[in-house]
Amino acid sequence: MKLKNKAIAWLAVSAMCVGLLTGCGGGGEAQDDTAGKTETESSEESQSSGDKVLRYQVSTIVDSMDPALSNDYTSCGVLSQCMMGLFTKDENGAPAPGMAESEEKSDDGLTLTFKIREDAVWANGDPVTANDFVFAWRRVADPKTASDYQFFIQTACIVNADDVVAGNKPVEELGVEATDDKTLVVNLSSPCSIFDYLMTSTCFLPLSQSFVEECGDEFATSPETILCNGPFKISAYEPSTMTIEEVKNDKFFDASKVKLDGVEFQVITDSQTAALSFENGELDIVTLSGNLVEQYEDDERFSTRGDGYNWYICPNMEKEGLNNLNIRMALAKSFDKEAVTTRILKDGSTPMDYFVPVGLAANTKGTDFRADAGEAYDSWTYDVEAAKELWQKGLKEAGLSSLTLTLMCEDTDSAQGVAQFLQSEWQTNLEGLTVELQVLPKKARLEYMQKGEYDIGLTRWGPDYADPMTDLDMWVTGSSTNYSRFSDPEYDETIKSAKVGELALDLDARWEALIGCEKKLADNCVLFPIYSQSVAMMTNPEITGVQYYSVGMPYLFINADKQ
Repeated sequence: MKLKNKAIAWLAVSAMCVGLLTGCGGGGEAQDDTAGKTETESSEESQSSGDKVLRYQVSTIVDSMDPALSNDYTSCGVLSQCMMGLFTKDENGAPAPGMAESEEKSDDGLTLTFKIREDAVWANGDPVTANDFVFAWRRVADPKTASDYQFFIQTACIVNADDVVAGNKPVEELGVEATDDKTLVVNLSSPCSIFDYLMTSTCFLPLSQSFVEECGDEFATSPETILCNGPFKISAYEPSTMTIEEVKNDKFFDASKVKLDGVEFQVITDSQTAALSFENGELDIVTLSGNLVEQYEDDERFSTRGDGYNWYICPNMEKEGLNNLNIRMALAKSFDKEAVTTRILKDGSTPMDYFVPVGLAANTKGTDFRADAGEAYDSWTYDVEAAKELWQKGLKEAGLSSLTLTLMCEDTDSAQGVAQFLQSEWQTNLEGLTVELQVLPKKARLEYMQKGEYDIGLTRWGPDYADPMTDLDMWVTGSSTNYSRFSDPEYDETIKSAKVGELALDLDARWEALIGCEKKLADNCVLFPIYSQSVAMMTNPEITGVQYYSVGMPYLFINADKQ
């Protein structure tokens, strides 16, 4: 059926795969339209010629502009403005037609056929083809790419996904094919009702094979090596840059409805500097933290919103001391989360004694996961006296009289403030503990944590889709997001069964099993939850139409305007 006539029901319960019931867990010149211009002409185009430029603050640098390698909030936000997959999102966060003009499903739900819009073209004028999706998805699945979102190919239940991701089958055997230039056929191992929603993720964005191959190792490192198909296109970017610029893409199929002339992202880690830039008219939207929240909370330009991210501590369970459960529990119970949110952040963030956030997903009866699983786990609740007893017991078991740990955090104001508070709480409440701080840019912090070269790390996770699995399958053995190095065969088997096994046949049993998985994470103190993030922000009253989301892509500017 035509997507524009398709009513997409978006209830939280629909995020659980019906597919889980049966086991789900082009060509052309390799250059964009700035190629061949003089350096002066390209430089002039990097600044939009119009007045409607939205200037937006982000707190971390772009990790990567390669859709297969980007895995952070900032990269996802920037990419989502200039690239578009089969689906995008509407103002309510539901999947909406993107590059796909229509979608047909076989009666058994195992074959999905998408027609790519005839008017979908890249910024250089080349058509967006079905092969652009085939190439891009194979590239994500390929172990050689080392994509952190490789597992999404499996989550989408694409045929042979497990074997391709494991390197047991060639990428050509992944169940996706282009039957002609504008027809994409996806074969699934089992039906999956969240498939359309997954398609809004940046890892499923299309890529022109000829363009990527001609760019080689330089792909996605400059405006000349980034080919866009969304409402905007990159006009200024380089790795680790502090400013990213996008201009309106006149080749976008719906360009006539895009009101902004461009978008400028500025990386500012310091909240005070961001606020000053806002007051000086240099930025239109900024985030605030700490005392600045109190300073501006009565301003009509001030607002807060929950953005779905959980902040938590990951202990490296392979390190001496941290391989002891009682020591981990002592650390988890010896800091005041309420104080973190009310004294340090002051932005509406809320303490967490759980990991799967409130409001993420509901069961078949419409009951929220937190209502069924409970609002707290004892091993994660604040209790200094209990923590002291656990600490002494753990030290004795480990044969230690003291312990020195390095807490790794990123270089934003809020992260450093939280890390300093944790350092104080731990050293005050746990005798014999010394905590040293190591402050790094986010990209470097993630690299160290992924390699296991750290003691304890302050990190965050945002849900990619509305199901508890998005928070729970990250802890399976060997997962790139399992920084704690937790490994439990029973846990792994439960997650697998909930995706493609017997549990997937019974949604109620699956639900209870996932509650059990979260409890196992708590019982083993695999992580120490701290808070659910809210964002305090200042917005220029001239800006309207920005769409924010708490799951998946963080925001869209396609309907934004600047008066």
